This record gives sequence, structure tokens and C-alpha cells, in this order.
Amino acid sequence: MELTVRDAREEDSAAIADLLGQLGYPASAGAVPARIDRMRAAGDRVVVAEVDGSVAGLAALHVSPSLEHSTPAGKLAALVVDEAVRGTGLGRALVDAMEAEARERGCGVFFLTTAEGRADAHTFYERLGLERTGRRYAKTLD
Repeated sequence: MELTVRDAREEDSAAIADLLGQLGYPASAGAVPARIDRMRAAGDRVVVAEVDGSVAGLAALHVSPSLEHSTPAGKLAALVVDEAVRGTGLGRALVDAMEAEARERGCGVFFLTTAEGRADAHTFYERLGLERTGRRYAKTLD
């Protein structure tokens, strides 16, 4: 298996839309480029994991100033690996790449949020050394 982690490109839009759907956030391929452009304009990074030339995973990093800390915070804003290749190391490679980016950008904390019902993801994150530190509350705005 040849694995490459690289910046997302417009031609990845259909694969990214499929991955977002697997994560529970349906998107059309046509909507993806504008979303990535908005993230990049804000200083975020979106990468894909390519396996043998095909996009099989996605991750995004959002870095923001922090009032609670003297250094920025790096949020793993999205992470998904195609169902067909989960358990093969792609998730770890994506998290490692985003954590390295956060360190390079001076972040003092690296975190993510995850839905309560994703027990398999929670186990994965803990295996990578992330700790459960709290809860997230959200409201969908119209």
C-alpha cells in the first residue's frame, strides 16, 4: 500500500463529498471547492490521504488564538477514512500529519470534538494519546 498525505485539490471534490457523507455530513461535490477555499482563506489546512492513487481519507486543521492559553490551539476539524480501508493506518497518518502541522504553527494544545455515539472513534483517539477532557454543547443556527 502506497500512502501519501497531501493538500486537497479541486479534483478531489467527489471523493471528499463521499467521505463527508460517511462522516455524517452529506455534501455535493460541487459544494466542496468553495468550502475548502473558505477554510484556506481562514488559514486552515485540508489534506487527503491517497492510497495507491485514490483518495481514501480526509483531515482538516483549524488553528486559532486562545484566550485560555498563551499559544494558539489546533483543532482537528474533520477526520474520516473511507469505510473500506479503516484499520489500515490511514487515520493515524492523517492525525500525525495534522498534529505535526499544529506543532509547526506553535500550537500548545491539539484537540478535536466528537459525537457521543462514536465509540470506535473514541477508542481510536485514546490509542493515539488524546484524552477526554470535557463535553461539547451545540445548537444548529438557522
